Amino acid sequence: MIAHVFGKVAEKFNGSLVIDVHGVGYEVSVATNDFDAVILDQEVKFYTYHHVREQSEELFGFSSLAAKKLFEMLITVQGLARRRRWLF
Repeated sequence: MIAHVFGKVAEKFNGSLVIDVHGVGYEVSVATNDFDAVILDQEVKFYTYHHVREQSEELFGFSSLAAKKLFEMLITVQGLARRRRWLF
């Protein structure tokens, strides 16, 4: 599991950031307010939720640990699990 990423924002697109961590770029989907708040080349830390599906993997990023924990509680609610993109 990837608990968090810390590095520089290398790219921003479609609600996702590419965080460069010592030469490795992690694509992290973030909430709109976090996306709007960061600028290119800024050092950032995002707590991550690593979602593994049968045919894909995604990293969801949160600027606070409390936001990540809230997300983890929300996705346990029946019916929301299929609508995770709605949360972002």
